[in-house]
Amino acid sequence: MPIDSIPMFGNYEKSELNSLIKSSSASNNNNNILYSQDTLQRNFYAMAISFSVNHGCVTACLAYASTLLGNNLGSAGSGTLYVFYAITAFLLSKPIVSMVGPKNGLLYGVIGYSIYITGFMFAVIFHDIISAFSWIIMCSSAAIGGVAGGLLWTAQGRYFTEHCKLYSESTGRKTETITSDFAGSFAFIFLFIELFTKIIATFLYLIAPTSGSVVIFMTYSLLSIGTCFVMSGIDDLNDPGNWDFTYSHISTDAGAAAKLLYLDGKLPLLMPFQLTFGFASSFVPYYVFGTVIAESDNLGREWIGALSALVLFSGAVASLPAAQAANILGKSIVISIGGVALVMSSFVFFLFSNAELGTWFAILPLLILYGIGRGIWENTNKAVIADFYSDQIEKSTSAFAATSFFTGYASAMGYFAFPYIPRLGMAGLVVVSGIISLFCYRFAFSLYSIQKQSQTTDKMAIVRSHYLAHIEREKHNQSASDSYHANYNPSNRLISKNSSGHQLDISYNDSANI
Repeated sequence: MPIDSIPMFGNYEKSELNSLIKSSSASNNNNNILYSQDTLQRNFYAMAISFSVNHGCVTACLAYASTLLGNNLGSAGSGTLYVFYAITAFLLSKPIVSMVGPKNGLLYGVIGYSIYITGFMFAVIFHDIISAFSWIIMCSSAAIGGVAGGLLWTAQGRYFTEHCKLYSESTGRKTETITSDFAGSFAFIFLFIELFTKIIATFLYLIAPTSGSVVIFMTYSLLSIGTCFVMSGIDDLNDPGNWDFTYSHISTDAGAAAKLLYLDGKLPLLMPFQLTFGFASSFVPYYVFGTVIAESDNLGREWIGALSALVLFSGAVASLPAAQAANILGKSIVISIGGVALVMSSFVFFLFSNAELGTWFAILPLLILYGIGRGIWENTNKAVIADFYSDQIEKSTSAFAATSFFTGYASAMGYFAFPYIPRLGMAGLVVVSGIISLFCYRFAFSLYSIQKQSQTTDKMAIVRSHYLAHIEREKHNQSASDSYHANYNPSNRLISKNSSGHQLDISYNDSANI
């Protein structure tokens, strides 16, 4: 609501009202660093690029897991990663990220992912030599990678929210617009870099079919280690962590995500969309790439890298227009488009056989639809969570932790259960959860709109009270001034009255101290 439209505020100076608003909601930020726009942008892009390179190497491992290690070890390793990812995200990521700060959370995350990538390389090397050793190293490194992933995404969510808040303060623009813009930029960088890692794999496989696997994952290991050094150089954005290792603090934070899910009406409504993407993100690598494409007479495993890149290209190309569409049409419309894309990418399995889908004509639109859905999940979905909790950084951390948990849980259940579920059962899981998520997300937006309107009304009430207090002070000062002038005698005589009501004339010298 514009300030001018509020009765009794029309003639009041906007600058004064704005200062009242800031003073009514200001927090203790006296020791915080004031960042320029250029500094914030450089910091954001350094984080986004190093994060994306590291994560792109991890997803490349997941894409090749079933192909290079077989369905049993491949699904076991990927499932282990997602189980530890989900547990860490739900129970450990909030207390750890709150203690060490989002910057250190990101750093520890990329280090853990680097260990997973290196372990994956050794698992591939020893798979045909010492199978038992390959199982041990794959599952143990996957567990470390899962813990790292749980920290990484929660820390990234908190870091993103802090960045958007500081950028909003620096520019004076609305936080909702900034979250859309930077979420689009992050998704574009994230998906294009992941696309690049997939293209590297395909290129090396084509020029060195026999030794390609070792060279590919050695390259990924070196790239991921390099991102650790870049991540260590980013700024903490005035959030170094509380470093509170007391039991009471840790136990409270460990249940923060569950508590927010229970108490906050919006967050549970966002979770079906996270489940949908989690199921789809395990269904596509495990079944679409591992079975439909790998066993196709028209395609084959040598095209897995290139077709994985197509998914990322579709998501990256869609991310920036999606960010602009979110600012123009609203984020709810864009989320609906993403949900429909995920549903349709799985619904086609009810219409066509694997042989029909394993052709260039059929597989390209399927993967493009999935890519668009993934791009919107990476982009607008994350921006919505940042919007919902932009003024409450601890709740934002818990919300991103819950998001990571449900996505990881769905992916883990998919990798473990899909080997025992028929193809239509796998596809149906994505379709049903996707349809439910569309309705739930709409309700979440409605609830957010109601709460935001209520908060605006409360803020205006606070401003009104400050305004009235200001007017009272002005009246009091004016009254005191009028009283002084009314009792002042130009002939240097102060007129007063005694307790009996008789007037007293008291002479004084102008130079005297009174």
